[in-house]
Amino acid sequence: MATAKVIQISDFEDGEYSLPERCFSDLQFYLDRYEARILKLLLGAELYSLFIADIPSVGAEPDTQRFKDIYNPICEDDGCVVRDGEGMVQMLVQFCYFYAVRDLNVKKTSSGVVMNQNEVSQPLKGFNNIEAFNDGVENAWTIQWLIHDNPTVYPEENMQVFTYTTIL
Repeated sequence: MATAKVIQISDFEDGEYSLPERCFSDLQFYLDRYEARILKLLLGAELYSLFIADIPSVGAEPDTQRFKDIYNPICEDDGCVVRDGEGMVQMLVQFCYFYAVRDLNVKKTSSGVVMNQNEVSQPLKGFNNIEAFNDGVENAWTIQWLIHDNPTVYPEENMQVFTYTTIL
């Protein structure tokens, strides 16, 4: 199985997509399983291969400008619309957070994301995993808009459609 190159476990230590440390042993499975799948849907197989080859080390920014442009946050005017995306790292964190929270020993409750325990659940700082997935979709759309708007820069693209989810 391929190893994650763009995101790493440390991306889940703090912030709105933080997970409890005891989930970290299982988290690498989700990074390895979903990062490549999501990026292939985002870019297409050929552009994905070129993008991954351009990343010098795990967690590093790509070397060439065309990949930096889709890797980093995007905020551009497009007619009467503002295209605003948080970047590829945040998008991948949002998707992987969704899959991990859905499957791991955590649960979304009215008091937030909690770690399941025998007697009492302990609240964690967490984000609604459905909302995390849908935010990932919006970030993917922004990246894909930039790629589609620049066909001479990204002639290899073969993007697939991302859609919102409403259920676990």
